Amino acid sequence: MAASMAADSALSPALRLQQSLFAGQADDHRPRPSDADDLPGDLYCQTHGPAARRPHGITLTPPWLVESMLDQLGADAFDTVIDCGAGTGRFSIAAAQRFPQARVLAVEQHPDMLRLLQERLKRSGLAQRVQVIEGDFRQVAIPRRGRCLFIGNPPYVRHHDIEPLWKAWYQGGMRACGIAASQLAGLHLHFLLRAADLMQAGDALCFVTSAEWLDNGYGSAARALLAGNSALAVQSLWVAEPDEAVFPDALVSCAVVHARSAAGAPGNAVQAGAIGAQALRPVRSVARAEFAASNRWSSWCRPTLAASAQGIELGELFRVTRGQVTGGNRAWVLPADQQSLPAGLAVACVTRAQEIIDGSVQKPGAAKHFKRIVNLPRDLDSLSDEWRQAAERFVEHARALGADQGYIARHRKPWYALDMRSPPAAFVSYMGRRPPVFMPNPWRLTFINIAHGLYPRQPITAATLQRVLAHLNTTTDIFSGRVYGGGMTKFEPSDVSRLRLPPSVLKAEA
Repeated sequence: MAASMAADSALSPALRLQQSLFAGQADDHRPRPSDADDLPGDLYCQTHGPAARRPHGITLTPPWLVESMLDQLGADAFDTVIDCGAGTGRFSIAAAQRFPQARVLAVEQHPDMLRLLQERLKRSGLAQRVQVIEGDFRQVAIPRRGRCLFIGNPPYVRHHDIEPLWKAWYQGGMRACGIAASQLAGLHLHFLLRAADLMQAGDALCFVTSAEWLDNGYGSAARALLAGNSALAVQSLWVAEPDEAVFPDALVSCAVVHARSAAGAPGNAVQAGAIGAQALRPVRSVARAEFAASNRWSSWCRPTLAASAQGIELGELFRVTRGQVTGGNRAWVLPADQQSLPAGLAVACVTRAQEIIDGSVQKPGAAKHFKRIVNLPRDLDSLSDEWRQAAERFVEHARALGADQGYIARHRKPWYALDMRSPPAAFVSYMGRRPPVFMPNPWRLTFINIAHGLYPRQPITAATLQRVLAHLNTTTDIFSGRVYGGGMTKFEPSDVSRLRLPPSVLKAEA
């Protein structure tokens, strides 16, 4: 899959090497690619690492997944197949072979991908069957004919790399569907919206995307789009199991979604399944109304569901808050023994998640051994002369380090006032290949954005807090968070807030 990139007329040495695989010279005894192989595409990914490809969304789909996605369409017949982000043509070539009567349109913009795509089509003898459309899928004209299938691997480009004009386009397009949307959506959801806009009764869609939109806030617009009350009606959904690295060079977990135009006959159930052992495995059938009403779609694709939720949500008892972002730890975080600032202007701080996971935060005398974070007031004139002079010396030191030039500092007023969080009652680690760890904060440490903090909404006894944390540490599994490729799991504050506590944990103390 590939997103937009300025045209580059010169071939890189790596791309010339890749094209040599197609050369077919008589004295070349190297194995040549078959229709199912994409050796030049594989070589391109080897010579252009993930960091180089990531801004353009270039992540090629494994052939086994391409075939599995086509298998899910069953005996459906299509007049036109649109590969929405064709890359090197893995979906286009497979679809042309699977649907011999269909016209195939391969939409691609990245110049390197276009060259490899055209060479592969020529090599496979499908250049006359597959029409290459150069341009951005969001705006090129699609000459549809008859019943259409929209398929592919839309470019995964995070919102940070998307121009404001296109963010506004996405938001406006969703608004036209009666859906409120966030501009934090990635490019793959832009492609979903464009496909939905083009689809008519009888059309189908099958995309592999990042799984993030299934559970998070910005993905609520995509879920509404697919729920069956707007443009699309999801038919089937598969989510990668934690140990299934579908895309080995991408951290994100993935999902495959199969949908039809809502103007067709969507049916009353959604099929949910898991991606594992290089196959799409069914798990359960879910009533469409129940599926659409849930705000976490990935949980339906788990082989086992948690027991019915009992008790109250953790968020009813605690406010769950992210740690503070400094915008430059090099300037703001001081060694534990650094005494250049008075104790009131630099406070003990948790700066590593491991300090929570290994229990360091609750060891006797912990505050003396933790690093300190500079926490200046907004108005330095409110300080005593001695403290103000020390604070001003630090401000000049931080300025010399460039701490005032970062994005966070430039949006902070004044730039040197971090406004650190007050000490929470407990900490929660939120990222790792394991469930989160909940630890009390007896030494009243503050924290930066390596953990979340739990702040009681009402006074709570130490014994009750211990029971709550013990319960959470023994019952919370990774599926309550957002599982990424390789089993990496992230818990947002909203995920932590939704965890439930049974009445026995909150019982009054004897």
